[in-house]
Amino acid sequence: MKMTSILRWSAGVLSAFCVTAAAAQPAASPVKDKEFRGRVDSVNIEEHTVTVMGLFRHRTFDLGNDCSITRWDNTAGAINDLRPGEKVTVGYQDTHGVFAADRVVQEPIRFQGVVKSMDPGQRQLVLRRWDHDRAFALAEDCKVILHDQKSGALASIRPGDHISVVYETPSGQNVVRQIAQTSMNFTGSVVAIDLAHRTLTLEDTLGTRQFSLANDCSIVMENTIDAPMMDLRPGQRLTIDYDEINGVNVANRIAPTSSAPPATTAQVNP
Repeated sequence: MKMTSILRWSAGVLSAFCVTAAAAQPAASPVKDKEFRGRVDSVNIEEHTVTVMGLFRHRTFDLGNDCSITRWDNTAGAINDLRPGEKVTVGYQDTHGVFAADRVVQEPIRFQGVVKSMDPGQRQLVLRRWDHDRAFALAEDCKVILHDQKSGALASIRPGDHISVVYETPSGQNVVRQIAQTSMNFTGSVVAIDLAHRTLTLEDTLGTRQFSLANDCSIVMENTIDAPMMDLRPGQRLTIDYDEINGVNVANRIAPTSSAPPATTAQVNP
């Protein structure tokens, strides 16, 4: 075999070996996102950046053109939806000190309690949980969600209601974005009261229904949301807000209706 042919054959074998070896190498792993959690400190729409305050430090992120923003209700958002005081999780990559974000997810901040006072005109709300009161301001676009996801008005929220709110904390102030009061209600006349077992039986035109009172059930009478159960009377016409849990009607708010029929015979168990 001529030397030239030998060299060509060797070069071909070496080339094939290199291609095979390269193919055998595992593909480079994609760079994994880092995560940063905190509250939005400031948003710069012109610079397309957001600064987030974490547990110990601030960090400013560049939001790329493909950066996804997810609102707290799991809908797609935009940079205009980011506001100071929101809790967020930022997915980003650190490229030589530049924090490039590819996703920002708002995390809802929730609080559950009993409405102690509600002033739609002044857009003020005070909630009570156990012995602690917390004051909230109501955002101009605050939404109200009622049973079956129906929309309501601020006037739908009454003292004694058990509600859940989603809020933000701009400048340290609690600002409510959404109120949920999703209990069902029933109106009827009292036909049985069992103080020992904390149950009420009401009757309407379709029949009777029994309710078990939650430990923190609000009984609204005159100027209080903490009336004792013993203030309820046979024949009294009531509206009860309740949740059905495994077939049990759990009452969380009881209030007399505007008018009551004449008293009827009813059972009262001490």
